[in-house]
Amino acid sequence: MSEAVILVPLDGSEQALAALPVAKVLGEIERAALRIVHVSERRPVSAELLKLEVPDGSTVDARTGEPAAEILLAAGEMKPRLIVMCTHTAAKPGRTLGSTATNVLRNAPCPVVLVPPGRGSIAWHLHHVLVPHDGTPTTSAALRPAAELAEWPAWTREFVKRLECICPLGHLHVRMVLAHGNPAAEIVRLAKKQAADLMVLAWRGKWEVPRAMTLKDILREAQCPIMVVRA
Repeated sequence: MSEAVILVPLDGSEQALAALPVAKVLGEIERAALRIVHVSERRPVSAELLKLEVPDGSTVDARTGEPAAEILLAAGEMKPRLIVMCTHTAAKPGRTLGSTATNVLRNAPCPVVLVPPGRGSIAWHLHHVLVPHDGTPTTSAALRPAAELAEWPAWTREFVKRLECICPLGHLHVRMVLAHGNPAAEIVRLAKKQAADLMVLAWRGKWEVPRAMTLKDILREAQCPIMVVRA
């Protein structure tokens, strides 16, 4: 059996380091080693940037080339459980995703956890997971990775039974909250109210306008990491 791996792309910026605390906790939960990849377009990453405090068993690799292409190449080689990276590292207010994160999300072979750079490098803990659901079977099927990450409080029985038919929940406890209105706004509002540590979103793989508008709006406004799972 191959070693479980979580891929963490960095670009040498301070903003990108916000992904590391999230990756460390997810690595502990998944019992997966972190594979940190520094990617620079023109010059090798300096030695200082490679001297990161990382968990035992983790590795740091430096690559030169087009960032998204190198990250996807690394993902193809490592076959990671997750890719954990920042939404963007350039200081552009209101930006949904940077070009690198967008290209990785659209072509990644596994779920991608997108971390807002504003959270910084402070420690991260996973206590509350918010899982928006539109009631469709495809969303239930896509959200299986969420069942491996957290313990949820109680949910409505009928809904849970339907969900369990497609996405086994095991011993997890789930709480259901019904909301109406603009989906993205309600999801972000609830995430803040519930102090969610992680949001898990199913995505059908279409990014071009007018597709994925809810996902884009959530990525723009959410303050917690978001795991995007392709349906």
